[in-house]
Amino acid sequence: MNKKLGLQIKNNRLKKRMSLSKLATIAGISKSYLSSIENHETNPSAHMIQKIAKALEVPVEQLLSIQVGILDPEWVDLVVQARDLGLNKEDIRDFLAYESWKCSDKEGV
Repeated sequence: MNKKLGLQIKNNRLKKRMSLSKLATIAGISKSYLSSIENHETNPSAHMIQKIAKALEVPVEQLLSIQVGILDPEWVDLVVQARDLGLNKEDIRDFLAYESWKCSDKEGV
């Protein structure tokens, strides 16, 4: 179970002074399901995470604790160029995985 996700959801909910019931209603999910996510008893689908983020009015990245600001601008440019060339997400992921492996392999030598 992703404990960080449940904690992030709960922290964001409390920051906005929302009850569990209110957030569940806005997100269109049951209170018990939301509680089970916050208490690390279940992992929500990507779709559910999006619904919760929208209800909390926060970016999905914030719930997932992804620090968008630390992305290397050169990598972002590469991804944008690849997308503009028509590469699909899987091809881009494979390329990034390969490049990451090359970088880590060089550092290990």
